Amino acid sequence: MSAAAAASSPQETTLSTLSLLESRLCRLEYAVTGSGPLERANGVAAPPPDQTKIDASSTVAHRVAEMEKSLQRLASRSKPLGDILALHARHPDFFHSPRDPSIPPTQLTTISLRAIVLASAPLYPTTASRLTSIVDTPIPSAESSAALMALAPRLARLELLQERQSRELAELRRRSAVALERHYEISILGIDRCMVEWDERVNVVEAGARRIEKAYAAVAAAAGEEKADADGS
Repeated sequence: MSAAAAASSPQETTLSTLSLLESRLCRLEYAVTGSGPLERANGVAAPPPDQTKIDASSTVAHRVAEMEKSLQRLASRSKPLGDILALHARHPDFFHSPRDPSIPPTQLTTISLRAIVLASAPLYPTTASRLTSIVDTPIPSAESSAALMALAPRLARLELLQERQSRELAELRRRSAVALERHYEISILGIDRCMVEWDERVNVVEAGARRIEKAYAAVAAAAGEEKADADGS
């Protein structure tokens, strides 16, 4: 093998690996968002850069930085993908299968794994029952779905009617409150004020009548005394 071939082999390997990573990232973007470069999503590698114009080390660093930016943008657009990346950052061992299937992840002991499985054991039959009920649930017929869709305009009109009735009821409640307040002011408080005024007038009349009666009694007593004096003389 010549020296040129030996020198270019690691570079070609690096560029090929980067192309495969970019292709996987494009496939992931297409699967998550439904958009992306179609050729690269289908597995067609990007054309290699012009080595006469761009240095290999700067090209590799630039492509790696672009892939990291693309992954960050994709994670920001997809919440499940962001959650997966956060889970990978916290528990990287979950995403690497051990060589021996009997060996548990290094971050959890066998006792911890057993406790997790036993705590979640009642959920397995419940989940299986729910999944079975979902499978057994019949799908509505096309006629029923079409009938429900045909009711959409009528439901919209009924919603508008309900809103108008709600506004009318609110106005009636307001007017009822005003009428009830007016009734209390006129019928109840007005009568109370009238009764108080009448009671004051009756007291004044009674006091005047008592004064008149006392005056008549005094006049009658004086007249009786004068008559008695006249008879005695």
